[in-house]
This record gives sequence, C-alpha cells and structure tokens, in this order.
Amino acid sequence: IPLRECKKIEVVAKKDNPFDMNCVLLSQGEKRFSFQLEVWNKTEDVVQTLLQLHRASCLDKLGDQTAMIEANLQSRLARSSFDKHSFQSVVERPHMECVAEMVLPLITNPGHVCITDEGLYFQPLNGYPEQVIQIQLHKVLRIYKRRHGLRPLGLEVFCTENDPCSDIYLKFYDTGERDEVYYYIATFLENHMTEHTAESYMLQWQRGHLSNYQYLLHLNSLADRSCNDLSQYPVLPWVLADYTGAHLDLTNSGTFRDLSKPVGALNKDRLERLLVRIPLKC
Repeated sequence: IPLRECKKIEVVAKKDNPFDMNCVLLSQGEKRFSFQLEVWNKTEDVVQTLLQLHRASCLDKLGDQTAMIEANLQSRLARSSFDKHSFQSVVERPHMECVAEMVLPLITNPGHVCITDEGLYFQPLNGYPEQVIQIQLHKVLRIYKRRHGLRPLGLEVFCTENDPCSDIYLKFYDTGERDEVYYYIATFLENHMTEHTAESYMLQWQRGHLSNYQYLLHLNSLADRSCNDLSQYPVLPWVLADYTGAHLDLTNSGTFRDLSKPVGALNKDRLERLLVRIPLKC
C-alpha cells in the first residue's frame, strides 16, 4: 500500500467497529484497508507513526524524505528505553544501556542495547526479527571490532568457532560506547587476543584442524569483512577454470586458471583493449 497515495489514516471509530477491536484504517481512493492490532495500547502510536511516514512520503526530494524519517526514528529512540522485564534472571545486574542498530545484509534495524553481568541484549524498535535478542556472555567465543560505513562503530559477536555467520552485528552511534561493550565482553573470554590471530589460524590450517574454506573465512573476519555487511563482504581467491566438468581433477593443470596473470588479463579480448588504452592514458 503506497503511503503517498493514501487519502486518510485513522483509528476506526467504535460505532463503525462491531467487534470493538483496535483497528487502523487506510483509505486509498475507493479502496479501504483495515488492520486489527494485537496490542490495544499501541493503536495511537501506530497511527501517529503512519501519519509521519505519510508526510515524509509526500516530500518531493529523496534527501528530504530520508532526513524526516531519520528525525522521526531518533525521536522514537529517545522516547523509549530497554525493557528490563526481558532479563532472563531476576538477579542480573545491568552494566550499561545505549542505542544501536543491528546490521543485516540489506537493512539496519535500530533499537536498544543492554549488557548485564550475564548477557548481551538487543531490543529492536520494531520487534523484528524478535522482540528481544539475547546472547549469554559465557557462550561467546569471538568478538571483533568492525568498521561500518568506514567509521569505527561496529561490533560483531560469534558464539560458534567456524560458522561464517555471526550471532549479532551491532552498529553503535558512538565509538566509546562500542569500545566499552567490547572490553566488557572480552573480560569473559580467556586468551581471546592470542587465540584469534592470523598466525594461530594458519597453524590450525597447517595441522588440518581447519578446512581451506574455514581458514579463508577466518582471514576475512580478521580483515574486517563480514557476511552481514555487503559493502565489506568476504572475498575468496579465484583459482579454478573448469566449471563444466562432472569431476574436478586436481592433477590436471587445465582445471586451474593461469595464476601467473591477474584476473583482468585472463580474457584475451579484454587484455587487448586494456593494452590499447594504457598508452593513451600515459
């Protein structure tokens, strides 16, 4: 339902609501869409949010739309806080709370971060993909500082050793808050800095404890790359040339690409065009 085409957004009046439910009505010309909400006290909040988004969608410039939506988002974050009823234990002691965004491959989801002496919690503002995401600190095996948008604001947490996908990737609004969370979690990890280095992974790979794929993913992770960030997605070397054969013959040199040439020089036509252009640029 394009919000820009909506003529009216309102709460359904009780006289027009035979089931006495909390409904929101969107009118689009002759079309009318009615939504029933499961949480009764959120009806007015939903309507106000839809009205703000409708006003933003009616702006002509994309930059103005983005700025208005971002302002509304920051206002909602400032007016809300982490729900401490989500703690897994009544004896948990909060260490700090701040706002952040959970980074996924195509979107960033804003919300509230709370870290206690037992767990790391993230409460998305929109309740997606869960109302609260909880990670027990004693299960964390690896944590990495990340750059997001070329700024030192990211933090990625892994609870598995060789899984390329992390349990959560957070983007903070302040580097100091990111670092405080990082060093607090690091106190629960033994020998984290010495165990997770390029040299240690190389030794594990040489001894056969890691596959080639796992070793390359660990190197990508150490190089600030993540499966959750498409702008810094992991890269793998291109070594094969045979993608049509039913069997991969590793003893046949034709199976592999010519490693004496860079990737840009493998295609003959492309190489010839490149050789023509180089003198012109010089």
